[in-house]
Amino acid sequence: MSRSFSILMMLLLVAGCGQSPQEKYDAAVRDLERAQARLDNLRPAYDVARQTAASAVCKEIAGVTPEESAAAALQSLGAVLDQTAAAPADDGKKPAGSKKASDIDQTIDNLIAAQKNVQEQQAALAAPVAKANEVMNKIKTPGTPEAKLFTEKLAAMPEVQAYERQQKRVERALQEADDAKAALPK
Repeated sequence: MSRSFSILMMLLLVAGCGQSPQEKYDAAVRDLERAQARLDNLRPAYDVARQTAASAVCKEIAGVTPEESAAAALQSLGAVLDQTAAAPADDGKKPAGSKKASDIDQTIDNLIAAQKNVQEQQAALAAPVAKANEVMNKIKTPGTPEAKLFTEKLAAMPEVQAYERQQKRVERALQEADDAKAALPK
C-alpha cells in the first residue's frame, strides 16, 4: 500500500510540475517580444539592401542610378550656367540710342539662339534623370520585368534572407502566443 501511495504521490508531483496556462502564455509573449526585437534590429540592413538592389537594377537598365544622374545633371547645369554668364556682353562703345536696327536684330537673334541652346542643354541634362526615374517607377510596379528583376536581386541578398527568416519566426511566435491565450481559462 505504501508503495502504491508513493508512486501515486510521485505521479501527482510530476504532473503538477508542468506550466500553467498563464505561464505558457507569458513565455509565448516573451518569445514573441524577443523575436520582434530581433526583426526590428534587422530592418535597417533590410532597407539598405532594398535600396542597393533597386539601384543595381536601375543601373543595369538605365545605365545610371537616380543619384548618379542627378549629380551629373547638377554638375552639367553648373557648366551651362557658366556658359550663359560668359556670353559676350555689349562692348559699350556705342550709346544705347545710336544702335542700328541690324545691331538690335542681331542681339535679339543671339538671345533667341542662347535661349534655344539652354533649352536643348536642359533637355539633355534631364533625359538621364527622367530615364532613371522611369526605371525606378517600373521597379515599384508589380508585374513589370523591372519589378521581377528587382525581386530576384533582392531575394539573393543575405540581409533580405535573414530578415525574411526572422519574419517567419515572428509569425510562428505570434501564432504560439495566440494559441496560449486561447488556452487561458476564461
